Formats: sequence, C-alpha cells, structure tokens
Amino acid sequence: MTEIFAEIGFGNETFLSTEFENKKTQKEYRKKGFILAKKIDDYYIRIWIIKKVYIFSFKEGFKIENKTHNKFKLLFGISGLDK
Repeated sequence: MTEIFAEIGFGNETFLSTEFENKKTQKEYRKKGFILAKKIDDYYIRIWIIKKVYIFSFKEGFKIENKTHNKFKLLFGISGLDK
C-alpha cells in the first residue's frame, strides 16, 4: 500500500510535487507534478520554519513537530492511499 502526499507551495524542489511512501518497505520518493491518490483522506497546511513544523490538518487537527535541520516551507497538501 502506498500513501500519497500531493503538495502545492514553496520549499520543495518544485512548486507542484507528490511524495510516495511505501508502507511495507518504508521507502519514499518524490516526483514533479500534482498526482492525487485514488482515496483521499486528508487536506492539510504545513508551515516549516527553521526546526519547527506547524501542521493544520482536517483529519488530525493542529500539531507541532520538531525537526533536526533548518528549512522554510509553506505548503497545501492532499493525502490519501493508492490501493
């Protein structure tokens, strides 16, 4: 099963990008473009400032994550599963 994160915004390599995460192998990769999952289960806004990531998610609400490296990202995303 693959989880797909289609994102629009600043901070990734391209303005439109999609990340694919394989749940079995725990491997992930990113492609240019906006590719939606077959089954959408969340919409989110992710703001990464230095080592803090603020996530506003329809599914999980608001949360803050700590990272080990500095970045700036401002993204709107749609996530789901590709079954």
